[in-house]
Amino acid sequence: MSRSSRLLSSLIKFCWFGLFVGILFAVALFFMVSKTQMPNTDVLENPNYEYASIIYSQEFEELGRYYEYNRDWVTYENLNQHIVKALVATEDERFYRHSGIDVRGTMRAIIYMGGKGGASTITQQLAKLFFTDRSSSFVKRVWQKLKEWVIAIQFEKRYTKEEILAMYLNKFDFINGAYGIQAASQTYFGKKQDDLTIPEAATLVGMLKNPSAYNPKRFPEQATHRRNVVMYQMVKNSYLDKVDYDKLKKEEIDLSKFKRDVHYEGLAPYFRATLTTYLKNLLNVDRYKKSDGTKYNIYSDGLKIYTTINKKMQKHAEDAMTAHMKVVQNNYFGVWKDRNPWVEAETDYQKKIRSESLDKLVRESDRFRNIRNKIVGPISQEILSAFPKARLWDGDILRMLNAEKDPNYLKKLLREDIIRKDQKTTYEEILKSDLWKTFKEKWNSVNGKAKSVFNKKQDMTIYDYTTGGEKETSMTPLDSIRYLRKHMQLGSVSIDPETGEVRTWVGGIGNKYFQYDHVTSNRQVGSTFKPFVYATAIFQQGISPCHRVQDIQYTIPANDPNFGLMKSWSPSNSRGTFTRKGVTLKEALKQSLNSVSVWLMKQLGSTAVVKDLAENMGIDRNKIPNGPSICLGSADLNVLEMTSAYTTFANDGIHNKPIFVTKIEDKNGKIIYTALPEKKRALPSNYNYVMVDMLRYAAGFIQPQLDSEIGGKTGTTNDFVDGWFIGISPNLVTGTWVGGEDPWIKFETIELGQGGRMARPFFVDFMKRVENDTELEWDKSASFLIPEENTIEVNCSLYEQIKSGARNNGSSNSDQDTLYEKATKVKVLNPTDEFEEEFEEEFDEEF
Repeated sequence: MSRSSRLLSSLIKFCWFGLFVGILFAVALFFMVSKTQMPNTDVLENPNYEYASIIYSQEFEELGRYYEYNRDWVTYENLNQHIVKALVATEDERFYRHSGIDVRGTMRAIIYMGGKGGASTITQQLAKLFFTDRSSSFVKRVWQKLKEWVIAIQFEKRYTKEEILAMYLNKFDFINGAYGIQAASQTYFGKKQDDLTIPEAATLVGMLKNPSAYNPKRFPEQATHRRNVVMYQMVKNSYLDKVDYDKLKKEEIDLSKFKRDVHYEGLAPYFRATLTTYLKNLLNVDRYKKSDGTKYNIYSDGLKIYTTINKKMQKHAEDAMTAHMKVVQNNYFGVWKDRNPWVEAETDYQKKIRSESLDKLVRESDRFRNIRNKIVGPISQEILSAFPKARLWDGDILRMLNAEKDPNYLKKLLREDIIRKDQKTTYEEILKSDLWKTFKEKWNSVNGKAKSVFNKKQDMTIYDYTTGGEKETSMTPLDSIRYLRKHMQLGSVSIDPETGEVRTWVGGIGNKYFQYDHVTSNRQVGSTFKPFVYATAIFQQGISPCHRVQDIQYTIPANDPNFGLMKSWSPSNSRGTFTRKGVTLKEALKQSLNSVSVWLMKQLGSTAVVKDLAENMGIDRNKIPNGPSICLGSADLNVLEMTSAYTTFANDGIHNKPIFVTKIEDKNGKIIYTALPEKKRALPSNYNYVMVDMLRYAAGFIQPQLDSEIGGKTGTTNDFVDGWFIGISPNLVTGTWVGGEDPWIKFETIELGQGGRMARPFFVDFMKRVENDTELEWDKSASFLIPEENTIEVNCSLYEQIKSGARNNGSSNSDQDTLYEKATKVKVLNPTDEFEEEFEEEFDEEF
């Protein structure tokens, strides 16, 4: 035998040996994987489908649901055959000829490293949907792939091919809230899946490869290309005629009936949206995880979430909001309807800020994004493919455009730590490429197209503030953005002061058009902060609520050691005038006199003591500035924490941390979370009682309109940007903020822009509705707690009589002390005339 023949023979033997060893290794590896923790037979025969989590109200009635699917299960017999054929032709041509693993496809994927198509069969993809999550680690992903092989084979043993196809199509997430083929058909095309045309079926099947990348709503160009690939595969597999393909591939994807499954309908949509984030954070804590250490999924684990929201009160709050905001909006449009707040600014800088804000709103709109993706989507994909580290957000594009004009621009951004070195390198590489020139041309055409589209009148459906619903009209898209942004917003929350349980939550005027939750947004609080300053002074320094302070302009000088201001601070009253007369603290709070608040701050000599009290009442002290301007309400706080702080006054000086979830159960009824109350005394009863009396006096104007005992405080910020009212009653505290989403969406005068007009009427209407609802069994006779050992006189008329009488009768200091001691034992909040007459008689007898 020749040497070459011997070599060939050895090579053949080596190959056979290698093949034999490879097969043994594969069998051993397959056996080893099958012996690891795998789904048991019961799980495979009854795959885990997601269960909706239910949100319950205080009355144990359903308030809403979280779910990972809005699907109607479709059996194979009812599946549209266009979908079935498109699926098999595109995802698994040999589906009917393999037993879960396509050996030929797998070998091809290994040889070409995925370049000639994927190796996963439909059955393997189904296994992945049920039992594995894709890992970014190559090693873990290989192991997952092996597990998918084993599971796929098990699936093939237990189910028919038709059942596997149906399970896969029903299980898949088509994004935009569409889980399963039926929901996807309804969401994207507004029809049942059995009514889909071939191009529509191919569009949805095309999304199986990557639903985000081939989302027809966001990336119509990419989705169209992928759809045509699917239809071409149907031609290759004899499911579609070539002549029909040539005709159908020219059709545009019609998404005119696109509609997501929405969560803004029903009661408390803002609360439910905020609750989502709260629950995800809560369930991420180790002690609230499952026994195997994994996190509960609110969309699929069938949790029962018990909240404190009262459905009847919530309905009253939302109805009162609609009624009140109709009045507010009418007032606003009466001032601004034919004017443009984005142009009417005092300085060029303000105009620039407002113009940029409006431009940002345009660019964030779905209409602009569709224009952008259609024009620059394809070239963007090319750039992202050529430069894997690239990012093409609007900010990145603007940086590169600026870098073309200024060679040192990117160096400057790098020096200022605005961009990283690798970002700078990527920008520079893109700018040098031929792709950038094409992109820039397309980008410029985006702005031109957008300008044309956004300034052309169209028929559209918009928000109707008069009903809280919608109306049909004709306007330009740009005007529609201005119109929506010119709506005033409301944020309100109600809390039971005794328990801290949240009863109502209204985050805005309409969640469909305005998603931002104004219950948790920080806004300047204005005079609603003043009670914290008064309470600190009364508690820390024993100042009487009947003490008189001159209404004059007070100054905290520059370099005052207590406050360390760089320049002197001399604020005016809201109306710019001073009476120069003595006014009691009680009256000063009612009139919201800045002068007296500044005087109190000077008396306290520090902002720290005010921040200490506010912290004890549930406010984050880090959000309160250190400057003396806090006495006028310069802090930016949210409605929830301000309302929670005021519950301290209504609860005898004890603060309860807000609670809006009492417990959470798993689908089997096992309790996995229970809320624990957190109480803290912030004020002694007698000092708190003084503040209750002062708040009642401040809200005396509206007391005759309600049967319940109430108190409260308004707040109005500079230039009438924010209007507040926080009302207290023995059983409920309600805080309300009203204003525009932009600071220039505001009233121009105090008559319309004050908290008494913007926010207080909502409180009155809401409380009337609560009082008149017999099903709520509201206790109108409930009273604020009067402490047994009250040591501070709150009746200023009586206080003045005592002082005057003591002086006129020439009584000694000891006599005055005895009299004051007698006066301070009075335990009646608002003494009657009869009582005052009796006291005067007793006074005359003694002096």
